Amino acid sequence: MSRPTRRPTWQWTTLLVSVALAGTLGATLYFATSSLPYLASSPTTDPTFGALNACLHHLVPSRTGFAVSRDAKQAAVWSTNTLARCSADRPDGGTSEARWNLNGITVGAFDGTGTLWVVSQPGGLTSTLLEVTDAGSIAHGETGAVDLAGTTTGLVVLEQSGKLVALSSSGEGTGFVEIAMTRGQRLLVSSDGQRVAVVGDGAVRVFDATALTPVRMEAPCEVSQLWWLKGGHRALISCRSDGLALVLDTDTGAQETAAPAKRMPSVLAGANGPYVEACDVLPCTAVDPLEQR
Repeated sequence: MSRPTRRPTWQWTTLLVSVALAGTLGATLYFATSSLPYLASSPTTDPTFGALNACLHHLVPSRTGFAVSRDAKQAAVWSTNTLARCSADRPDGGTSEARWNLNGITVGAFDGTGTLWVVSQPGGLTSTLLEVTDAGSIAHGETGAVDLAGTTTGLVVLEQSGKLVALSSSGEGTGFVEIAMTRGQRLLVSSDGQRVAVVGDGAVRVFDATALTPVRMEAPCEVSQLWWLKGGHRALISCRSDGLALVLDTDTGAQETAAPAKRMPSVLAGANGPYVEACDVLPCTAVDPLEQR
């Protein structure tokens, strides 16, 4: 299920790929196995993802990561040598499936058109950004990507070096910026797919998701977690030191206090949800962070 790779459709003089939580229009979510907690309930009985999870578990019983599309109708999982995708697209309400033999997948995401992208590093050698289609995989160049997130127009890629790259769905570069790289940074995209936040090690930076121009915003504390909220460009943050929770408007800088709660990490999968958390390295429906107590 493969075809010859093609030359990358874009090049940077300073970047070889160089290559996107999400929740954006057409966005996707990526979770490492250790990033979110295991849930006691069975993922195959989940109200949103139950059928997809049953399909994915059948195809890949032991998994290292997963991604979900913005409309929550597609999901993908991967292991050391296998990538699988299930889609809730059959007229009878069933799922269709596809499977590829790909080694060393580290991260993955669905772009704004619903196309699956992954980063493959077979044998610990050079990593490559791959566009995965029913006909096979298409290479789009080398990358040091540590996270991908889908946006309205394509992908955002976070490189290990601190380079942030925005791509269209065809793989053309639309934006580029360099940031200071810190521990555990990841990408989270707003509900409308127009903003991307880089969160990690107490810091948060927000950018336009297509051109990667910075959005002026100063976090009022060291941030431990961030959730994009439904509608607009508001985000809920929890502070490291005192457990304070705030709702921030990333466009205006306005903020208000949110009710304290022990909130679990999750990502908004669409403009109106659902929020998604990991259970047994599969997607499960999470409670809206504003409703958690």
